Amino acid sequence: MLALQPQRATPEQLPIISSRATGVEILRGAAGSGKTTTAILRLESLAFTFSERIQRLKLGRPVKILVLTYYRSLAGYVEELARTQLRSAPGIEVQVSTFASWARLGLGNVPILNGDTQRNWALHFCRGIPLPSEFLLNEIDYVRGRFSRENLEHYVDADRTGRGSTPQVLRTLRPQIIAAIQQYEKHLLDNGKGCHDWHTLAHDMKNMDSLQYDIVIVDEAQDFSANQLRAVIKHLAEPHCLTLVIDTAQRLYPRGYTWSEIGIRNARYHRLEENHRNTVEIASFAAGIIDGIPLDDDATLPNIAALSRHGDKPLVLRGFYSDQLAFALRWVQDHVDLEKESVAFLKPMGGNWFRDVRTALAERGIDFIELTQNREWPQGKENVALCTMHSAKGLEFDHVIMLGLNAENLPHGEGSDDDTLLSKRRLLAMAAARARKTVMVGYKPDRASDLIEFFKPGTFKTLDV
Repeated sequence: MLALQPQRATPEQLPIISSRATGVEILRGAAGSGKTTTAILRLESLAFTFSERIQRLKLGRPVKILVLTYYRSLAGYVEELARTQLRSAPGIEVQVSTFASWARLGLGNVPILNGDTQRNWALHFCRGIPLPSEFLLNEIDYVRGRFSRENLEHYVDADRTGRGSTPQVLRTLRPQIIAAIQQYEKHLLDNGKGCHDWHTLAHDMKNMDSLQYDIVIVDEAQDFSANQLRAVIKHLAEPHCLTLVIDTAQRLYPRGYTWSEIGIRNARYHRLEENHRNTVEIASFAAGIIDGIPLDDDATLPNIAALSRHGDKPLVLRGFYSDQLAFALRWVQDHVDLEKESVAFLKPMGGNWFRDVRTALAERGIDFIELTQNREWPQGKENVALCTMHSAKGLEFDHVIMLGLNAENLPHGEGSDDDTLLSKRRLLAMAAARARKTVMVGYKPDRASDLIEFFKPGTFKTLDV
């Protein structure tokens, strides 16, 4: 599978890469601005800096480097970049991982409690709380990710930043939610047979002895919880360099914390606005989907006026799913050189949602690979990928195809400020922005997701199939 190759620094990136300052760097950047590439290019410079220091002080150890990504598919992609970029750096020890894999290894390969069991236990202790079950589970995830176990009471009076206002979570209900969390965690400790869940991993990593990393890069940091980042900070050496790569315009999960809340102060901030990936037409389409969503200072929209590369407007297919798929495959066979270009079929959900695509590709003799949850970046000749939208985050392809966008696989709550709706809009925009050359979207009119309503007129072409 074709992968992004290390590139020469642009004038916008060069000042960031050439800096040898230690401490915390927060790298903000729009989709397609080369945030990951910039971080990896800087990693090479920092590796030599720390190596020289260790040799000068005769410490007799390697430079310890940790690169964390949010998804396993992105970890393999970044590892391929880092391996190439650090080929000549002396005396280094590099670990590229997701937070969960890193934490599990650090804690001795502890087992993780089955997701359905986690859900059932949590709902058991939430009986009597008058909120919808799915919303309540998401609220618990938000609280456990933002507040440390020792400070859960801060949730009672906190602004629920990023969670929207519907449904309301009255302050009178919040002590009940805290009690349910505490009962769940006690039950997990007493009955979990040594298992952890994603939140107890962060808690226990934060409380173990420091692993003393010299250099840490956290890619897609906006989707890490506050407690995960607190755990990362615990394992920094002195001196250190921590780089957080972030764009809250692409945030997929409500987090709601501030940098000072997790202990980050006196950070140096950088912003990349130049989009090196998309055409004007793709960037305009993606930007239109999230138009009107409130953005904080860590969000960056690409400067579309500065883009010079043009291409076709994204194509929106309307019709039966089978007709969408048949058209897309004919288009790939007629217009794409699969030896030199990559194609991604993206869907909001995995598993059986890809069944028809797998069958149709196989019938046409088109080789493909599945990237979702794939830890190793594929080295084969296949340049057609099947991937969930979530797992495509941080990746890029020449052509992106998203078919069957219906209400069933893009569910959300009601209200324009519903946090799930906002997250799905950001998800769809992020997925479209993975494309370098073309975007194709498909839906069946009588089953379409209402996210289609956020496609901005004039940024796409429509075709009935």
